[in-house]
Amino acid sequence: MTMPFQNETQLIIRQNFRPIVNQYVVHLVGPDGQHGPVIAFAQQKRGKLKEEVILYTDDTKTTELARFKARQMLDIRAQHDVTGIEGSNLGMFSKDFKKSLLRSTWNLERPDAPKAVGQERSLFGAILRRVWGFIPVVGDWLPAPTYHFDFVDEGGNAVLTVERQMKLRDQYLVKLPDSTMDRRLAICVAVAMDAIQNR
Repeated sequence: MTMPFQNETQLIIRQNFRPIVNQYVVHLVGPDGQHGPVIAFAQQKRGKLKEEVILYTDDTKTTELARFKARQMLDIRAQHDVTGIEGSNLGMFSKDFKKSLLRSTWNLERPDAPKAVGQERSLFGAILRRVWGFIPVVGDWLPAPTYHFDFVDEGGNAVLTVERQMKLRDQYLVKLPDSTMDRRLAICVAVAMDAIQNR
């Protein structure tokens, strides 16, 4: 399946808050660095026993692009399989629970590609986020510091970057320095990092 955004290297993912679901709208980055055309739409139901998120071409939800689904129920360490609409294996990602106690860490696998690890860019920022809620007054009224993730493969090559931006609603700038990274997989990983990162 040919993706309409296969040659693009930067995307913006913004979250729309709804009472029952979290919705994510994916844009190309326009020439001015702002939101360009919408290329994908994802929706996650809150409280599902087994995590599953479907990626569509738009908010009409008539054409599916991909989906990811957890192998285990209610497990923050669960492996999530990402598949295309035709059932093809796009990859797998999971959170490394032990390493994430100090610095959030994700594992990423792709067919015919080296494994990659995504980690919070700043160790200081990771520690600060974990103690933010305990800071008197500040932790009660101000949002926790933002975070950025860099995914690097076993050869030391950058394959994916997810940068959280300071907005009223969650928004991420997603960069794909590796041209072989499937955009559907990259979007699923970025959406998951927002949907289940803080569990």
